[in-house]
Formats: sequence, C-alpha cells, structure tokens
Amino acid sequence: MSATFQVRLEEIPSCFEGIIPSSICTVSSDGMPNITYISVVHRIDAEHVALSRQFFKKTEDNTTVNPLAQVQVIEPETGRQFLLDLEYERTETSGPLFERMKTKLDAVAAHEGMEQIFRLKGTDVCRVLATEAVPCDFPEGPAPRAIALDRVEAISQRIAEAEDMEDVISILMDGCKDLLGYPHTFVMLLDESGERLYTVASAGFTASGTGSEVQVGEGVIGLAAERRVTVRLTHLARDLHYSQAARGARASAPANLERVIPLPSLPSVQSQMVVPMLAHRKLLGVICFQSHEPGAFQANDECVAGILANQAATAIHALGIPESAAAAPRTVLPAPVRDALQVKHYSEDDTIFLDNEYLIKGVAGGILWRLLQTYERENRSDFSNKEIRLDQSLDLPDIKDNLEARLILLRKRLEEREADIQIEKTARGRFRLLVRRPLQLVSVASAGPL
Repeated sequence: MSATFQVRLEEIPSCFEGIIPSSICTVSSDGMPNITYISVVHRIDAEHVALSRQFFKKTEDNTTVNPLAQVQVIEPETGRQFLLDLEYERTETSGPLFERMKTKLDAVAAHEGMEQIFRLKGTDVCRVLATEAVPCDFPEGPAPRAIALDRVEAISQRIAEAEDMEDVISILMDGCKDLLGYPHTFVMLLDESGERLYTVASAGFTASGTGSEVQVGEGVIGLAAERRVTVRLTHLARDLHYSQAARGARASAPANLERVIPLPSLPSVQSQMVVPMLAHRKLLGVICFQSHEPGAFQANDECVAGILANQAATAIHALGIPESAAAAPRTVLPAPVRDALQVKHYSEDDTIFLDNEYLIKGVAGGILWRLLQTYERENRSDFSNKEIRLDQSLDLPDIKDNLEARLILLRKRLEEREADIQIEKTARGRFRLLVRRPLQLVSVASAGPL
C-alpha cells in the first residue's frame, strides 16, 4: 500500500482560498454515501475548518444523522490533493465567523449587482481528525510567502512620519506594492455624507479613475465599506459562474448606476481584495487591490494590508486637524494672453465643466469655483487650507480630513485632464492656483439633464 503523508492545515493555506472547488462526502444513516461540491472551506485554526451551508439538502441531512465526513481540497499551485477527515461539531448562524463567510458570498453576488442571490443558511464548524496527502509524483508544495516583520515596521514608521494626507496615501500604496507585490491598487475615501466613496489615488491602471465614486453598500467595494470587513475574492471567474447559476427566477440584474468617471479596473480581473481603512471606530475609506492571477491575495497578505490600512487611516485622521498657520500671502500674477477658457459651474451640485467637458462635482467642484472667483476678483493665486476651511460661503462639512482629501482629488483631476488650470502644493497647508489662459466664468442655476 502506498505511503500517505500527514499534513498540517497551515502548510496548505492556498487549499482554503476557493480557487479550485472542494468536494465533500457524507454518509446517510443507512450507509449510502453522497458526494457534492462546496464553495467554501475556511480554515479556522490548526484543528478546525468551517463549511458553508448553502444549497444541498442531502449533505445537510447526512451531517445531521452522521457527524463524520471527508473533504477533498486541492492545492492550486501544484494540483496536490489532500483529504480531511472531519467531525461535525456545530452550526453557527450568527457571530464573526458566520458574518465573514456571509460577506464573502454576498460580495460575489454584489460583483454582478446580484445582491441577495447567495443565502448562507449557516456555517458548519468541524473538527479535523486527520489530514493526509494523496500520493503523487510531486510531494513538495510551493514555497510559503514570507513577509519580514522588519519590513512591515519600516513602512509603518514611514506612515507615522508622513507630513500630509497625500504622503500617507502614497506610502500606503507603495508599501503594499513593495511588501506584497501588488502593482494594481487604488484608494477611496468616504465623503462628507458618509454615503459614498470617491477615488483619490491609483496605480497600475490604464485609466486612473480619480474622482470615480461608489455608493456605500453597492458592489464589492461598497459592501466591504458598509460592513467594515475585508472582502477577498480569489477566483472571480468561477465565483461568478456560481452566482449566475444561482439566479433562479430573477431574469436580470438591476441596471448599474451610470458614473461619469469609471472606477479603476483591470480588463480581466481574477482576484480582488478590498480592505477598510478604520480609525477611532470610524471608516475613513478603503484600499482596493486587483490582479489578473487567481489566488493572488492570501490570508497573510490580508493581515498585513489591514495593519497598514488602519495605521494610514489613523495618520490621516490625525493630520486632518486644522492647521494654525496664517493665511497665505497674496500674489499678483500677470494676465494670461491666450483664448479664454470657459469654466461652467452648476450651482445645484457644484458640477464643473471646462470648455464643455466634465471635470468634477460636489465639494471639490465648489472649492474650485471659489478659488477661481477669488483669482478673478483679486488677481491672487496663493491660498491656504485654513483660509478655504474657514470660508463660510463653501459650507464645508465639519470633517477634519475632508478638505485636504478634496484638494488632492481636485489637483489630480486637473493634472489628468492636462487642464490650463492646475493646483501646485507649495508647503503643508498651502497651495498655488496656476492659470494659463484667461477665464470665462459661467454660473448656471440648475444643471438639468446633462
């Protein structure tokens, strides 16, 4: 008889990422076996796994009368197979474990706008009695991904020493790329209403998506923000196949809301991870990762990204305290000599168009309109964050970090458009408005249909 290999669960972490479907064998009271596929086998600790209880009544009935089962999991990198002998202990229908697994299933459906398609009845917690490798010609697994703690500490130290919000976001994204090898990332911050997220920075995408928005609770990103839980999808192609098969009587997904600016996205996403940025029990935003590769984001990566995301959120919260610097000096600029640039402002929602092309809306649009009015009226280009924050005409929300975030968003949108209006940071809490053409400011009372 061929030899078998005893294996520890922590030695085969990728088997529990759902990249390749797992199968479970249960036995009825009369000895009849039943084998079916399950979508989630979640490793809890060294001796326990959790199984999603979703669709298959026969498996549930067998588990009720016979607590023993065997699960086969497959290592995606090598194709090695492992058999887990399990003993059913309990079913959880609430609590952190249940909510974590429920969130993952909800996120799969939310990716297509098919919320509530997956209904997780419960989470079956099972003790692992034995784990063995099925004999094969390649008994060695992939080398584990190791992240040195001193490198994590170094990134943490850089975040702690950052001088402003933009530095914090840049260090966070660079740190995740250097530590984890994630080149496709973007950061979204929560707006003043607490109902929407907007993109302030991205890396690795053809289109940056700066200024794109997501409703909290909408899609994978909105779901992670709403529940303040990391969502990690490791094989979207297979997960979405399950989602489509589970639609049942629903004929079609609700139409997605049109967005003026599309979200950053890879053309063929296989893995996606969204990590909330939390500080002082409050959500500040999320950092999002995408990859062409299935299983790109693993459990240990999730931990590291979560640590850095939360520290970045804490730093942003602290840096958002209004500065006490005096108002910026006034600078008189020579008048430009080119054809006028039309800047159209819709007061209904502070939407801004440059030469009839959409630029930005909301708080950032209101700030730009105020800056341009001051520039025209006073021929002044130097400003301070404090001056803008104290401007009663802007009716800024009482959120410490909102102004700096909106200025970052505004500056990047102008840069991407290569507009003849730019914002240049001159010092912490100070910036300069650069105008390369004469301005024609047009105010419209109501946007109406655009």
